[in-house]
Amino acid sequence: MSAIGRRLNLGLLVLIVLSIAGTAGATVFYQDATSDLQAQNDRLQEKNSALQSELETTRSNLQENRTQLQELRNTLNTRTQDVDQVASELDRTGKQLNATESQLAETRAELREREQQVDELQSTNRELDEEISNLREERDQLEAEVADLESDVETLRSERNQLQNDVEDLQAQIETLEADVTELEQRVETLESENAEMESDLETLCSQEENAEKPACEGY
Repeated sequence: MSAIGRRLNLGLLVLIVLSIAGTAGATVFYQDATSDLQAQNDRLQEKNSALQSELETTRSNLQENRTQLQELRNTLNTRTQDVDQVASELDRTGKQLNATESQLAETRAELREREQQVDELQSTNRELDEEISNLREERDQLEAEVADLESDVETLRSERNQLQNDVEDLQAQIETLEADVTELEQRVETLESENAEMESDLETLCSQEENAEKPACEGY
């Protein structure tokens, strides 16, 4: 073999050795890059799953608070209607009490007048005694009715005050729940934004040609 042939064979051997070494290095580099990408993708998937779970929990809490808020609003409306009804009944009872007291005053005045007539008209004593008895019974009945109405007025006033206290308590609960709903809505917006960023990061990684065929990028 000539010197030129030996040099050509030696050059080919060097090229083959370098080619093999470069291929092995590239393979090791590719495997390391793939492992790092898979690990990064797994971390992103785990964080995304945690964010999805937290988002669902927050949405569920938000819905429960909204439902409770609506129930409290309904209860507040009912209590307000009860207050209006009791106030109306109180007004009607007060008017009835005033009318009864006026009637009682008239009866008392008539009784006094009849008693004076008794003193003056002894000859008609029996008739007047009967009338006086009737008037006294009517007076006693009216006085008892006044007492009952006054008791009803006090009861209705107490009930109205209790209902007003209930309304104030419900309004305070509604304000607290409305603040909670606002905070939860803001938290949902933050979680949705973070989730969108995670989705965008995953899409960016999977859109790279070297990651397109990886199992972690299925669906992206």
